[in-house]
Amino acid sequence: MKIKINWGTGIVIALVIMISGMTFLVSIAVRQDYSLVEKDYYQKSISYQSKIDKITNANSLKEKVSLTQSTNGLRLKFPNEFQDKLIQGTIQLYSPMSEKNDLNIPLKLDSKLEQLITVQKIPKGRYKVKLDWTVDQKSFFQELEIILE
Repeated sequence: MKIKINWGTGIVIALVIMISGMTFLVSIAVRQDYSLVEKDYYQKSISYQSKIDKITNANSLKEKVSLTQSTNGLRLKFPNEFQDKLIQGTIQLYSPMSEKNDLNIPLKLDSKLEQLITVQKIPKGRYKVKLDWTVDQKSFFQELEIILE
C-alpha cells in the first residue's frame, strides 16, 4: 500500500515542523539567565576616569603588586616603597561566571607588606583580583587574574 502525500499535506507538515522549532527555541530563550554582571554599571562608567588615573598611578610604580598561589591560599605582596606607610584599600575577587562567587576583603597587610587570602571556601574557577588601595592620599588600582583549582 502506497501512501500518497499531496502538496497541501506537505505544506501542513512543513508548518508543523516550523512551529515546533520556533516553540523549542522560544522555550530555550525563556530559560536563559539575563542578569547583568554588575548592578551599578552606569554609575561605574561615569566614574571611569578616576579608575584610569588609579591604573596610571599603579603602572608608574617601580615594582608591581605580586600575587602567588600556594596550598595555604593566595599571597599578595606589595612593593617595598610602601614600607612604613599607611595603606588602606580593598581586595575584590571577581568571578565573571557568577556574582554569587564574588568576594570583597579589606586590605590588612602584615609588616612584610603581605596578605594571605584563604581560598578553601571559595568556589573553584577563574577570578580577577581587583586591588584598590590608597597611600598618602594617592590612589592605585591593579587587576590580576588567577585560576583556583
